[in-house]
Amino acid sequence: MENKTMFILFSSIMVLLSFSHLTLAKEGDNDKSLLISDDEFNAMIARSPTADDYNDNVGRTYSKKQKKYLLNCSKKMDVPDRCIEEVLAEIIQNKSASRDCCLGIVKAGKECHMEYMKLFFQIYQLRRFTSKRFSKANEIWNRCFTEIGAVSPYSG
Repeated sequence: MENKTMFILFSSIMVLLSFSHLTLAKEGDNDKSLLISDDEFNAMIARSPTADDYNDNVGRTYSKKQKKYLLNCSKKMDVPDRCIEEVLAEIIQNKSASRDCCLGIVKAGKECHMEYMKLFFQIYQLRRFTSKRFSKANEIWNRCFTEIGAVSPYSG
């Protein structure tokens, strides 16, 4: 009986010592060096581009020919500004763009529509939806072409 009491007493003391002096329980790992210093991290963050910088750079990646093409496409569409929001809402929120917007899309043509979608989804705020862009842009084109194409002189 005395051995059992001694064992419990010894075990209890060891557990208490381990809790009171954590360095006895395990080896400290606080001496590891950081991957980068605070100064390096702050400098890296300071160099990070803002959303506006990113969007400006997107515009710079297009050649004059591409910019002229997109400008001509927008003139062909001749739609109110709300149509851009409606088409984006159709892609992102599954809302339908209006018939007027569809008319502009069909009028400009599929290539213009697809190029505009490519441009829009390069914008910083919309990048996370890029995976939906191609399939949804095709769905919008097909829906608008079906809705407008049969009755529109622009369907050719």
